[in-house]
Amino acid sequence: MISNVLCVAPLRISFVGGGTDISSFFRLNEGFVVSSSITKYVYVHAKIHDDSFGEKYRIAYSKVEHADEVSAIDNQIVRSCIQFLEIDFPLQISTLSDLPAGTGLGSSSSFTVALLHALHALKGERPTKHQLAEEACQVEIEIMKQPIGKQDQYAAAFGGLNKFTFACDNSVSVSPIRISSANLRNLERRTTLFWTGMKREASEILRDQHSRRELNEAKLIQMAKLAKEFSNSLEQVNIDWNKLRTLVTASWALKTSLSTLISNGYIDEIMGKLEDQYAPGIKLLGAGQGGFILLLGPNTFSTPRGEWQRLKYFKPTFDLEGSRIISQF
Repeated sequence: MISNVLCVAPLRISFVGGGTDISSFFRLNEGFVVSSSITKYVYVHAKIHDDSFGEKYRIAYSKVEHADEVSAIDNQIVRSCIQFLEIDFPLQISTLSDLPAGTGLGSSSSFTVALLHALHALKGERPTKHQLAEEACQVEIEIMKQPIGKQDQYAAAFGGLNKFTFACDNSVSVSPIRISSANLRNLERRTTLFWTGMKREASEILRDQHSRRELNEAKLIQMAKLAKEFSNSLEQVNIDWNKLRTLVTASWALKTSLSTLISNGYIDEIMGKLEDQYAPGIKLLGAGQGGFILLLGPNTFSTPRGEWQRLKYFKPTFDLEGSRIISQF
């Protein structure tokens, strides 16, 4: 019997289509997103807790919790996953991440997927990627009542550079982008993430978008069209990189029109300066108000000029595996 599991799930970057993966939209209009998981991860270690300890549950994240009942666990994701899988044996769970939470890279969903994967393993079960993604959606959206979409859970579970279709019947189709290895490397080379230095809570921003669903419907339909155009352009043998960059910038313009909470003066200033240096191809990842800025830049990257040299940045590489067990015994 397995008693000790280490699992990882990747973070993700969403190129175009974010917002069309929310059920209030795709149950009336098909949603479409292009995203890629990256080689930055959320790690979950789960083991059966020895009964010599004084508590049934020990949970370690930014703080350490001891609890004797599932209902007494403060961490909502941990509590909800244990209840969802109807686990009654004692557990010790710890987690860490390569990058901070609240930065627009889908870390909460990556944590949920990795935790579910690890808990299934302790039960002796081998869930499919689709099962993991759907279960994570049930935990976060239905049980926890988070006003989020479904792309992050699928990106974390499946890995890779994909196009996701969100159908009116609530089903999700995952199709890898048909891209040559040379073009995939070129896409990686052109992709840079800049850190704004600001973390944020996405819920308020997403609830504001929900309240504007009818007003934003036409904009989200256009967003899905841009995502399909981005996908089609990526799958060409000779990619028009300038077109892709223009599509990214156009999607950001649409996104900022969805809610006044998405951007702020500081972010507008950073993005304006970066766009002046690199030309089109810039957007903020995640719900807004902070996190990482995505640059789909020129073939040759140059460091930011002037005062923006202080911006921290990194060049992501793409994860192709999704959630997986690193070790178990």
